[in-house]
Amino acid sequence: MTDQRSRLAAWLSGDGIEIGALHHPLPVRPGTTVTYVDWKDEVGIREHYPELKRWSLAPVSVVATAEDLGPFADESLDFVIANHLLEHLELPIRALMEFQRVLKPGGVLYMALPDGRLTFDKRRQPTTIEHLFEEQRKGAEANRRDHYLEWAMKVDGKQGTEAEGHAADLVARRYSIHFHVWTPDTFLDFLVAVRREFGLDFQLLGYAVAEREIDLEFIVVLARAQEEVRLPPRRTLDGRALIRLRRQLASTALGPPVRAVTRFLAPHISRVRR
Repeated sequence: MTDQRSRLAAWLSGDGIEIGALHHPLPVRPGTTVTYVDWKDEVGIREHYPELKRWSLAPVSVVATAEDLGPFADESLDFVIANHLLEHLELPIRALMEFQRVLKPGGVLYMALPDGRLTFDKRRQPTTIEHLFEEQRKGAEANRRDHYLEWAMKVDGKQGTEAEGHAADLVARRYSIHFHVWTPDTFLDFLVAVRREFGLDFQLLGYAVAEREIDLEFIVVLARAQEEVRLPPRRTLDGRALIRLRRQLASTALGPPVRAVTRFLAPHISRVRR
């Protein structure tokens, strides 16, 4: 798990769901309960994604789509995790509206999305707000073939009649492609526009962009609005993180004096504890 994911996952507590976790469920703190939701059961997922046959999958307890979380009552969840999900949805605005419906006031929405500039989407242009609004209002059917054809050409590298045939096959299988593409800034613009146009009431809690070459995503953490101000949760260092911190400190000019102070204070601290 990346440092950004670990840091921002500290916002999650209580009982919630993760949608489309597949083989990468988000680790959460002890005492946090996650129910895994997907659009197919495990057998169906493995049939749809044969490339995952050797991977362990998160146990799907509820079969539902992000655009229709009917099994969950209004204001029933403390959090929703939707990592690398929104780009796969034909109607992401509908999903955001469902997330708001099932979250309690103050409930947390945790989303990691691929940065289109850093993934196989890099030959595609970010999806416009106007396009997303049109699909939300009129449905996705009119643009479905165009989405698959763009994927066939710009991601799978097909051309001409081969691209047409490949796109037709993907449509027939309803294969889960990236229908939409965002960068960190275009996604924030999209969120602001959706709040204004469709009445979504989310507050921004946390945000992180790629910091290393291996980071291909950006993360947005939102809370369903409430009057109380949400403050960042206290985060403790685990053992490995503490070891890394000590090693980093030891390699700097501060290492020797800190060690000397620690040795000097150790017996005094012991007496105080007794």
